[in-house]
Amino acid sequence: MTNINELLQGFHRFRLKNFEPNRELFNQLAMKGQTPRTLLIGCSDSRVDPAILTDSAPGALFVIRNVANLIPPCETGGRYHGTSAAVEYAVCNLEVDNIIVLGHSRCGG
Repeated sequence: MTNINELLQGFHRFRLKNFEPNRELFNQLAMKGQTPRTLLIGCSDSRVDPAILTDSAPGALFVIRNVANLIPPCETGGRYHGTSAAVEYAVCNLEVDNIIVLGHSRCGG
């Protein structure tokens, strides 16, 4: 997809093909919140989509994506730690059972 019209058309297709048939699941996720059992740390590469690769239903994965699926070391001192915060949230709040680091070939990171 290269322009905004293609993105909008894709969103409309998603609503018809994915949202409508699974409306109850999406409503349940919205009302009760998420309870994923797996934290998946993957690359931001546009060629690799963890949910598609694992054929996971909405709500099944808590996904962190960044360049080269790296987790920077946690440091003190007032720095921003978005990735570390997401890992901590998944482990401490969501209480995930599994942590998967998903790498791929020809990564540019």
